[in-house]
Amino acid sequence: MSVRGIVYLVGAGPGDPKLLTVRALELIRAAEVVAHDELVSPEILSLAGPGAEVLAVGRRHGFGKTDYRLHPLVLERALAGRVVVRLKSGDPLIFGRGAEEAEELAEAGIPFEIVPGVSAALGAAACAGIPLTDRRFASRVTLRTGHQAEDGGGHARETLVFYMAANRLRENLERLLEEGCEPSTPAAYIAAATTPRQVVVTGVVADLADRVEAVRCSDPALLIVGEVARLRERIAWFEKAPLRGRRVMLARARPGPSRIAARLRALGAIVLERPKVSIAEACEYSALEQALRETNRYDAIVFGCSAGVEAASGLLGAINSKAAPKTEIPVITVGPEAADTLERSGISPVLRLDGACREAIAKETPAFAGKHLLLVASTRGRPNLMAELETAGATVELAPAYRPAYDHAAALRELPELIVLPSSSAAHLLLGGEDRGSLMDLPMLAIGPLTEAAARTLGATNVKRCQTDSIDSVVATVMETMCGLAPDIQDQNRTATERADAVE
Repeated sequence: MSVRGIVYLVGAGPGDPKLLTVRALELIRAAEVVAHDELVSPEILSLAGPGAEVLAVGRRHGFGKTDYRLHPLVLERALAGRVVVRLKSGDPLIFGRGAEEAEELAEAGIPFEIVPGVSAALGAAACAGIPLTDRRFASRVTLRTGHQAEDGGGHARETLVFYMAANRLRENLERLLEEGCEPSTPAAYIAAATTPRQVVVTGVVADLADRVEAVRCSDPALLIVGEVARLRERIAWFEKAPLRGRRVMLARARPGPSRIAARLRALGAIVLERPKVSIAEACEYSALEQALRETNRYDAIVFGCSAGVEAASGLLGAINSKAAPKTEIPVITVGPEAADTLERSGISPVLRLDGACREAIAKETPAFAGKHLLLVASTRGRPNLMAELETAGATVELAPAYRPAYDHAAALRELPELIVLPSSSAAHLLLGGEDRGSLMDLPMLAIGPLTEAAARTLGATNVKRCQTDSIDSVVATVMETMCGLAPDIQDQNRTATERADAVE
């Protein structure tokens, strides 16, 4: 299969970086290429990763007319296999020409995702203190552009959006017909929008109510009426996710967001992370404070996870101040999250380990042989990581930065179809808990021989191991197991390759 990238059509909101969605921020930070409109603020562009290519591909109306829908540089990068965030002011589908760009991506066979943003109308109204709707004064909002599309006519065109449309769908459609709406006007009914249960029923004003009645969907819904509803046939991307609606349980041992969960959700999976992990201050926190005050005792400081960086953030200044008298006290991070969190604290690691596996550490053996290392992690430590560092010739001292707390209380409403075990500690926490009886016979995917051995020791029998301990391998194996497919996941949902045990 030829290598293709992926393009994310992302709404940047009205300008304030704080109004970015969580998904937008996540994608901007991970992008290899950020192709932005002229109106996207410098503050938002500064959130791109240090290695990202930032391209200005937008234009103001009336200047530099083009004969393309998607900028050629965006298409070029995607075809070269890169992860591209096409950053658009406001929302990409409200006067942002996002539909035209999505059509071209669909025609080129390039995977894409549309990430909505706070539209300029919503942002401006909120910040001006003006409600767009009010039950006393306004029950309808019409959004119009101040200029026509270049190839458009001068007649009025309108898209109608009805909120809370489920209960009075037929009544609303009949009222439109009475008001003179053509019976053949395209219409779409969208229930449970943006969730794995999303259902879209399309038709025309004259027959949509009958079509919806046949589906019998009880979720909250929107009604969209207008010629734009025809474009769904060409642009629809959400339902094409290969794992859409499939249930996966991900065992957790450490706090913070999981890149495995994020990748599986981006492919449409319903991911249940269990147990829920939170952070409490370590009783031994003074030991960490003392260790950071005596950094001259160590050859390097190793942060084993992003939670350790965050828990020690109040003391990180001591590292920099202590580093000045010496040439430098090296700071080493394990996994991309720890490195990114440390960078945001103003400290650059001298060595970034992909993960805690033997292969990742063996590649850097000269950096560890004969060295005295301070490992900043949880009170549970990182026994596997410590063992691999000691195998590489290092002496390792643990400084507990936080105490993880585990919550197994949430009741299981539905059993998963597959369980992913990212580490031996995560396997013990999940399979040694109250749910073990209902989970033991389910298929499981283990990352690494130690995790597989732990699962089998705990009583699991249906355990498969990933070929490698990378997140790409985890996602590909989940796809193969659940869909009978083993595509090049990098083609559809690629970010930089990460080691799985950097996450768990």
